[in-house]
Amino acid sequence: MDEKQLWSALQPIVDTDTGRVVGHEALLRGPQGSSWESPAALFAAAARLGHQVILEANARHLAVQRLPDLPPDQRLFVNIDAMVLDMPAAPGHPAILPHRVVLEISERQPIVDNPALWEQVGMWRESGFAIALDDYGAGFMGLGALLKLRPDLLKLDRVIVQDVDRDPVHRAAVKNMVDLGRDLDITIIAEGVETLTEYWELRASGVRYMQGFLLRKPQRAPVAGPVCLPPFLGVADPLLG
Repeated sequence: MDEKQLWSALQPIVDTDTGRVVGHEALLRGPQGSSWESPAALFAAAARLGHQVILEANARHLAVQRLPDLPPDQRLFVNIDAMVLDMPAAPGHPAILPHRVVLEISERQPIVDNPALWEQVGMWRESGFAIALDDYGAGFMGLGALLKLRPDLLKLDRVIVQDVDRDPVHRAAVKNMVDLGRDLDITIIAEGVETLTEYWELRASGVRYMQGFLLRKPQRAPVAGPVCLPPFLGVADPLLG
């Protein structure tokens, strides 16, 4: 597939206290309507062909190109492959503003025993980038990854968010992470929020920042203004009164 057919969609991250969009995650896409539109299909094919580094370079390049599209009070969230460290976080963009970029490192990858990653993370932080631990709960590193990475932000994966409104184990996990985030000054973001009941249970558990289809699907254009928040089934928000 021609690299020019790749593009980067944007999905907003919303402050559910106010509806304000605080940032967007850049998500790689192939040609719309094709079998390559899914990022899973793209990265699987790249792995089969040994082109992971090429695809990662394109993904980062296309992601950071979206920063000028965002309002100045929003940050861009960029996924970083922890196994591909021999390229800049923002390739081809030496004038990028690091303080407006959050680098997401997935907990799905073996990041604990990766000294090259820790060295690189230190350099990124010194440059002004914020660091997020992504997909938390979906991988196999767990608390070890959190303790090692010491992220500025932590994104709860859909595997934890799903059924938080019905399963006491999921609910307890979310509340524990909210408490930990408060103690360690880590911003908690729930990703993959898809239903009203998940949304309101997360709100009741103290999760302020959310991302998911319920609030807005990934799209080409960023969301500049506030997002209309879901009603609480005719009852006042338990956090706002």
